[in-house]
Order: sequence, then C-alpha cells, then structure tokens
Amino acid sequence: MPQTRDRRLDLSKGLLIAGVVLGHFLETSGGQEPGDLYSGWSHDPQRWVLTFLYLFHMPLFVFLAGITARSSGVAHRVAEMAGLYLLLQIAYVVPRFGFDSLTSDRLLDPTYALWFLLAMVWWLLSLPVVERLGAWALPVATAASVIAVVLPYPDGNLVAWSRALCFWPFFVAGRLYGVGALRRTVSLPPAVRVAAATALVATTTVVVKTGLAPQWFRGADGAIAMDVSGLQAMTFRVLCLGLAILCGACVLALIPAHMQVPEALGRRSLAIYALHIPMVFVMEVVFESVGLAPIEATLLAVALTIVMLRILVFPVFDKAVRRTASTMAAVAVPPVLARR
Repeated sequence: MPQTRDRRLDLSKGLLIAGVVLGHFLETSGGQEPGDLYSGWSHDPQRWVLTFLYLFHMPLFVFLAGITARSSGVAHRVAEMAGLYLLLQIAYVVPRFGFDSLTSDRLLDPTYALWFLLAMVWWLLSLPVVERLGAWALPVATAASVIAVVLPYPDGNLVAWSRALCFWPFFVAGRLYGVGALRRTVSLPPAVRVAAATALVATTTVVVKTGLAPQWFRGADGAIAMDVSGLQAMTFRVLCLGLAILCGACVLALIPAHMQVPEALGRRSLAIYALHIPMVFVMEVVFESVGLAPIEATLLAVALTIVMLRILVFPVFDKAVRRTASTMAAVAVPPVLARR
C-alpha cells in the first residue's frame, strides 16, 4: 500500500458494508422462518436487491481485505480475528440458545455473518504461501476454490471453510493487484460508467430470470448440499466466480473519487459488521410476527439499515471493537510472535 491511503478504499468498503447490512435485513424480511435460505429470497422486490448485492458485495469486500492485508504481524492479526470471533459467537449464541448450547460444534459453527471473521483467519494464514507463490498464487487459489465445491464434507459452514475457500481468489487478487485496480478505475469516462451500470442491471436481471440458485453465489454450499454432480457444481462455481469478477469490476468503475459519509463507514466497517447482527436477530422475529407486505418490509429494511449505520459509525464502537480484539491478541500471542 502507498503511504497515502487511497480514499476510494475506505469509500468502497463503506458502500459495501452498507450493502451487507441492508442484505441481512432484507434476507429476514420475508416474514417466515428461514429454511434452506432466509425468507427474503422468496419475495420480490427483496429477491432482486439481494441478487444484485450478493453477485459482488462479498467477493469485492474480500478483495479489499486483501489490499490491506500484511504478512508482518500476521500472528497478532490472526489472534485478533479469532478472539473477536469467539467472543461474539458466545455473546450471540447464549442469549438465543442458552449456556448449554456452547458445545465445541456450536463454537465452530459461525452464527450468521460471523463466518467472515473465521474466514479472515484462514486468509491471513495463507499470506506467506501467497507471497511465496507470487503470480502463481491466483491460479492456485482459483483452482482451490473450484475444487472445494466437490469436497465430501456437507457442512461447509464448519469453521467457515467453504466460504473461505470460495472467496480466497478475491483475497489473493486484492493482495497482488488491488492497489493497481483501484488506481485504474478512478475517474473513468462517462461512457464506461454507463456501460458498467448497464452491465450490472443486465446481469442481475439474467440471474433472477434464469433462476440461478442463490446458494451458488453465496459461496457456502457445494455439490453434496445442492445434490448435483461434481461437474455441475464446478461449472456453477466457475460461473459465479466469473459473475463476481464482472460485477465487481463494474462496481469499482462506478465508485467516485470521494464521498465523505461512505468513507467514514469504511473506516469503521469492522465494528459495523460485528455489531449489527443482534438487531438482525431481533428484526427476524419482528418480521415473522408482523407479516408485512413485501414493499413495506423492503422499505423497513432500508430504514433500519440507515439507522444502524448512523449509530454504528460513531467512533466509540470501532474503538471498542478494535481495542477488545487487540487486547485479547496481546494476551494470547507472545510479543516475539506478534511482530512476525
């Protein structure tokens, strides 16, 4: 990274974290208990917005995480992510299921969006391999992502291995090529921006109309869970990786040079990601009990997103989360290892 941090990095993270929060509220807004997918995926217009978001927002978020990743001090950073995951997993599981639910299986099975913290552990641990492989790291990560979809383990949520492998190529791409990608996509000609916006709308429409199962581009499920052949599963994985690259590039082409509010959100994205989850659980119960019409539920999800972002953008939350994670890591990692 250059010494002067690219403002579009924080701006991009801010817009994406807003999409993450909105997506989580929309997922639970359908008014029924979740089955294989949260109920919002079964209703319009939620399904359209969710499809649009999920085509790019997590791959691109992981890409940006790769830009900021550093191999120096990786032991401390890994301990931060693992400690924060364990603390939040306990904090979110106990109120919902009781102390008796804190089994080893439960602790290793991420609650809702907490999978990202465990995935960050795996991605950070991969940094020495990525740096040793150099330009070969991206083909290797892509091959691992495709092969992972046919591994004979149905529970891909266990220690977030499925999503970690699915999105690993984007982390590697961000680490190797992210800074250049941000520079090349700033201040593009209007015609390019129009083409990018058109491509995003067209891709979303095609995916919705063709009925591509959201499980494929969410990254958690493989051949066994989806009950398809290995060849079919790998084909869908390659397709979804391609869609994510296309849509992610289009989004980067549309992001302006600066926007003050999203930049602030981006700088505090870790706290927003971690702390909005309890409200999603609360609203899941509300949506199930109230039974709003799809349009009303969608508008409520948007309003809730705005409120949560306005609250969690305050620096006190970000400082608390980062200080807590850093303190746990300082206790867990000896100083000699923390510098490595």
